[in-house]
Amino acid sequence: MSDFMILRPFNINDAKAILSWCKDKHTFRLWSADRYKEYPAKPEEMMEQYEGDNMYPFTAVVGDEIVGHILLRFPLEDKSVIRFGFVIVDDSKRGMGYGRRLLQLAIDHACNQMGVKTITLGVFANNPSALKCYQSVGFKITGEDSYMIDGEKWKGYEMKYVNYIQKALNEAFE
Repeated sequence: MSDFMILRPFNINDAKAILSWCKDKHTFRLWSADRYKEYPAKPEEMMEQYEGDNMYPFTAVVGDEIVGHILLRFPLEDKSVIRFGFVIVDDSKRGMGYGRRLLQLAIDHACNQMGVKTITLGVFANNPSALKCYQSVGFKITGEDSYMIDGEKWKGYEMKYVNYIQKALNEAFE
């Protein structure tokens, strides 16, 4: 099988596989925070998360195998900012660079197809592998907050994408 990854629009047939990667409630909450009422979630509930004009869910595939998932969402009416959410990679494929590639493809799509200049996301502090992955593609921590997840207080980081190539080009022409 080739390692050529593409992002394609998410559909309900992808949901069962994606939801199966959350093997326990803790992992599920790391991925979904408090967006779902119950664990495990059902495919129809996943579809409900993506209702609305500002939601763009994608499935990452290698060949015909689903390997990841991400949501791109416009949180503001002016569509100047895109927010990444529900980022997940098949747990059996972690450590193989799929998360990094998924993020790179989503960043490229957001910047080149959707025309945004700002990309943000949130990650829990108790998810160090996700934090490291986000930092590896250029996200920087810009703030922190706390959230009540299943009766526990979890620290979260707000992150923003910093495009070093664009930054370098802008500085070169100033």
